[in-house]
Amino acid sequence: MIQSIRQWMLGVILTAFAGGLARQLTPKGREEMFVRLVCGLLLTLAILQPLAGLDWTGTAFDFADLQRQAAEQADIYRTGQADALSRVIAEKTEAYICDKADRLGLQCSVTVTTAMGESGVPLPDTVTIRGSYSAALASCIKEEVGVAPEKQIWLEETTWMETREN
Repeated sequence: MIQSIRQWMLGVILTAFAGGLARQLTPKGREEMFVRLVCGLLLTLAILQPLAGLDWTGTAFDFADLQRQAAEQADIYRTGQADALSRVIAEKTEAYICDKADRLGLQCSVTVTTAMGESGVPLPDTVTIRGSYSAALASCIKEEVGVAPEKQIWLEETTWMETREN
């Protein structure tokens, strides 16, 4: 290893020396510019000569594989982003409907599911309400949230009363 570095350094030094000598012996004018160009190119080749001995076959990139991996990663990020956005929309819609129910004097719990709209943005799809049915709240959900009555699921809680027989 040290021997090859020594040999390389000797080649660079001798090339620089020969170039300097050639420039000194060249007459002024166009010939001097040509000799300077040739000497510069030879010195560059001498410096880069060790790169010619490297095995470049192992460093080839498979760009098709890189593109496939990038596309897969982009799909993972898009899916994660869509899921996060769906959760936020569902939570905000649930809070909105619960607030409307409170204003109407109703006690209920709300669950909202979302589905991808035509534009690729998640929209409220179905609403499940656990509590007493209210036409006013159903109308609000239809008009303000955009969920049709057939996609509103009302789970009315019934009260079971036990009677004692004496």
